[in-house]
Amino acid sequence: MTWPFENDTSAVEKKLASRSIKADKRRSVFVILTIALAVCLMGTLCFLYSAQQLKTLDGILGQYQAGCGGLTREEVARLVDAGKFEKWGCTVEAGTARHEDGVLRISFVSPEMIDLMGYGEITGAYPQRENELCVERSFFRYFDLSGEVGQTVALDLGDGEKPYTVTGILEAENDSRIFTVWIPETAVEADGRNAPYELRFRFAGGMEPDQLRSDIEQFFTEMGIPEDRTFYSSSYFGMVDLYLGNGMEVYAAAALIAVVCAIVIYNIFYISVMGKLREYGRLKVLGTTPKQLKRVVKRERRFLTAIAVPLGLICPAVIALIAVPGYWSWGDNIRSAVVVSLLTYGTVLIATRKPMAMAGKVSAIEAIRATAYSQQQGPSVSKQLHRRLTMPRLALMNFSRNRKKAFVTTLSLGLTGILLLCVSAYANSVDVKEMAQSQFGDRSQYLLQYEDYAGREFVEIQKENPLGQTLREELAALPGVDYVTAYSLTCVEIPAISAIPGNSEHEPFVVRGISQEDMAEMYEGGGVLEGTADYRQLLDGDGILVCPAGSALKEIYRTGYQVGDSITVSCYNGQTKTYTVMGIVQDVQIGSSSHFFILPEEELSTLYPEILDFTGYVNLHTEQDSDQLRRAVFSAVSDQRVAVSGLEDLSAELERGLRGELARDYGILAFIFVFSLINLANTLITNLLTRQQEFGVFQSVGMSNRQLSRMLSFECLYYVGITLLVTLTLGTACSLAVCRVFDRIGMFGTLTYHFPVLQVLLFGAALLFVQSVFSVCAVRYTRRLSLVERIKATD
Repeated sequence: MTWPFENDTSAVEKKLASRSIKADKRRSVFVILTIALAVCLMGTLCFLYSAQQLKTLDGILGQYQAGCGGLTREEVARLVDAGKFEKWGCTVEAGTARHEDGVLRISFVSPEMIDLMGYGEITGAYPQRENELCVERSFFRYFDLSGEVGQTVALDLGDGEKPYTVTGILEAENDSRIFTVWIPETAVEADGRNAPYELRFRFAGGMEPDQLRSDIEQFFTEMGIPEDRTFYSSSYFGMVDLYLGNGMEVYAAAALIAVVCAIVIYNIFYISVMGKLREYGRLKVLGTTPKQLKRVVKRERRFLTAIAVPLGLICPAVIALIAVPGYWSWGDNIRSAVVVSLLTYGTVLIATRKPMAMAGKVSAIEAIRATAYSQQQGPSVSKQLHRRLTMPRLALMNFSRNRKKAFVTTLSLGLTGILLLCVSAYANSVDVKEMAQSQFGDRSQYLLQYEDYAGREFVEIQKENPLGQTLREELAALPGVDYVTAYSLTCVEIPAISAIPGNSEHEPFVVRGISQEDMAEMYEGGGVLEGTADYRQLLDGDGILVCPAGSALKEIYRTGYQVGDSITVSCYNGQTKTYTVMGIVQDVQIGSSSHFFILPEEELSTLYPEILDFTGYVNLHTEQDSDQLRRAVFSAVSDQRVAVSGLEDLSAELERGLRGELARDYGILAFIFVFSLINLANTLITNLLTRQQEFGVFQSVGMSNRQLSRMLSFECLYYVGITLLVTLTLGTACSLAVCRVFDRIGMFGTLTYHFPVLQVLLFGAALLFVQSVFSVCAVRYTRRLSLVERIKATD
């Protein structure tokens, strides 16, 4: 603001700022590039978040809201005929089957259900006849079959191998060996298994989620559907929070990027202002006030930011349009662009505040006497009269002239190194196979179980004993199988838990049976949290062990047990028996799920005397898995009711998720590394431009071009060396801490720390490459001027 009694010098200030920008194009390009990169990264995060949010919400809004299971075809028709549904679909799970070393998940899915659930597109048509089916495309890729509609494939879907005509191919991504097979409804009815239908629907009319859920509950009550057979889409009823989410995690990441950007911008402006002290001194001699000098710097700042921000926003807009087409939101993205712009401008204000203050405080006499380094050589001068001037020592003297500049430059590079070491150490230390084994059986390679059966069906299958001694001996004899472990279990109901509101009326529970030897081995040490796990005491005193599996028992079934409580179990043969809780124990993984109740193995025969073999889990252990062994295992298990799961399938799924996470982390690191390189390049180039007179003096007293090149190389090597030192010390300590934290959490299995040698070597190689390029360019630049011209050069 200009007061009436003041001279309006805005035109002069504008001209001075414009000339300053044109005179120092290198500095201007670096500032614009730095700000644009920061805006680009922050804008990409925000725009992609907005587009992905809209895509997810669009998918949720088009999918089901609620459903119910355990229905007959007549009940489905009765519910649909009520006229309350906007859209509905039904499905029937027909079990699983095996084809060579693959698993087929067989089901009938109505055409409406495909759209309602967002399963994907079908090439061809949905099957209508009993000898027709629809298979996902990955099935044909895995078994080297032609992915053409109309071909005939021979499959055993549970009633013997038969030829089937492929009428449709499901276009869905799947890298595992578990494949979806859809059959027509007539095939389900002809099977004679009386499998229950599951209905999912969207209720007619738009309304608030709370009111919608209340109306659906009332509808179920009017139609006589028990509460334990109903379910609601957690994704749909959480959509309000999703849609109204403010994306604070994205803005937090943007703030982190802004901090890194601020360090670089501060260093660029700081060096620029120090290099222009003589110019500011001349202006003060001519009568320029400190406020006017500050306004000149402010104009430069505003002009450069005004160019950089729009340039930085164009790139993320293009990325978002290409990566998530069709989900561009002008409202959300304009809001994000405004937030990013304000955050960026605030960052620039903070980063340039100190350099701007320095420009205003300098006196005319100090400025005219100053050089780019004269005010940064420290409070004292060395008293050593004679020093050996080697190239490394000269480089070190220049490096230590401005410790603040060196600190800021190495800080940005060191931060990149620390983050790189943390991410890469985590990536190297996570053993995907170990992570999978921690979630799979008793650390086996293959797990055999009755996966699709529970309750009464499970008990009936146990009477036939498909996992009996004969199969286990056959599996143990396979080449490559080291040994086989088997675990006993059965199914019961617990009326007290079923009576709790919200729980299913006839919820089946798996009860493990453990032998005396295994119980003593499993629960030695700290395995018993409370009470006792003595086999003989449990057997003589009708005792039972409870494994709460963390808080799973309480969260899922709304109940908990203490030592001394009673548990009455109801068997499917009509027997009931009451047990006393004698111990609370930790969960010991033997299969793919947790078991809350454990009995002595002999006690299972008391509950079901008609069952001779209670084996429910069979685990195959091998040193080295192979395709031949996989095919042999699947061939040995002829009963289709036995599900076979492989560790390699789970490992492949976990590895895909890990790769996606690491790709995002390394992408952010790449941006931060670019910022750091810009900072390093600006520092080195500024050194080169402001020291031409110094170089001329050195060469006038005998320094050769080669020695000059070596000196500049050593200066750059000091930055590289300190960066690598920080990376190898602080970075190693931080990466160890990160790995220990994740190891204690346990969600990634057991982490064994592996130092990321390759990533550190690549990081060092990138820094050395910059150093080499700078040395070559610096020598070529100095040769452009004659020795006399360099000696006469001023700042």
